[in-house]
Amino acid sequence: MNHAEKAGVVEVLAGKFQQAPMVVLSQFRGMTVAQMTDLRLQLRKVDAELLVAKNTLTWLAVAETPAKVIEPLLAGPTVFAFCYGDPVAFAKVVDGFAGKNDVFELKGGVMDGALLSRKQIAQLATMPGRDQLRAQLLALLMTPATMLVRVLAAPAQAAVQVLDARQHQLEEQAAS
Repeated sequence: MNHAEKAGVVEVLAGKFQQAPMVVLSQFRGMTVAQMTDLRLQLRKVDAELLVAKNTLTWLAVAETPAKVIEPLLAGPTVFAFCYGDPVAFAKVVDGFAGKNDVFELKGGVMDGALLSRKQIAQLATMPGRDQLRAQLLALLMTPATMLVRVLAAPAQAAVQVLDARQHQLEEQAAS
């Protein structure tokens, strides 16, 4: 690779690190092509991508970004998983794949400029996803309104029940 090609790769990598709110670094020595393809397909479903790059070029790309905290992780063959969507769904995919494949070892990651350990990525994977949190928030916001409707409807419902009971009582008296 000549100097111009390296500069182009560094520029592309820097752009990806700027764009992605979360990046996970992994060691992938011993992975088969089928495993790598499977991981790429899973990552595409959660708006993420997988990229293999040289550590020296990555070091140059992150030098001026908040992602420079990953420099201690840049040793050995490294594959980068860039997340552009929901970090929880992304963490579930990466952590799940690492759990099923021993050759795919998580080194750590970076999220909004903070270094993440393997343990923190696993904890993030156990959290509810963005859609589930939205549903829980909506249910929480709707609970007071639902309770208010029930309270306001209770007297009317009680009156109907009293009238119904009185009607049954009168019918029984007329029948006897």
